[in-house]
Amino acid sequence: MVQQFPVLARQLGEQFYNDKLNPISQAWLQDSIFTIREAAIENFKELAKIFGVQWANRFAIPKLVTLHTDANYLHRQTPLFGITALAQVITLDTIRRQFIPVLITLSQDRVANIRMNVAKSIQSLMPTLAQ
Repeated sequence: MVQQFPVLARQLGEQFYNDKLNPISQAWLQDSIFTIREAAIENFKELAKIFGVQWANRFAIPKLVTLHTDANYLHRQTPLFGITALAQVITLDTIRRQFIPVLITLSQDRVANIRMNVAKSIQSLMPTLAQ
């Protein structure tokens, strides 16, 4: 069902998606199951392609970046996977303005797995940042 949201968004339109489906999609970012969180991130990537960068800046990215301060380390890790996925479809300015501060903060996280994923996220951003 999670994977069908971009299809529904394309068919039902942006306004319907924002009003009815986006709250559900955002809640999936904090699901206890990794594959649901991963699918939610992939949905946001596809939705950014469908609705555009402005939509991502307004609806997807703010929710994603707020998770970097969550008490649950699994939720703090979610923005890192989101950064890697969304960096492929958003602007360099958004990466610098929204994502770099999150990476800096999480690079000092007390959980080693988060710090390791920060390094992986930075590595995936290098080609984009080098432009």
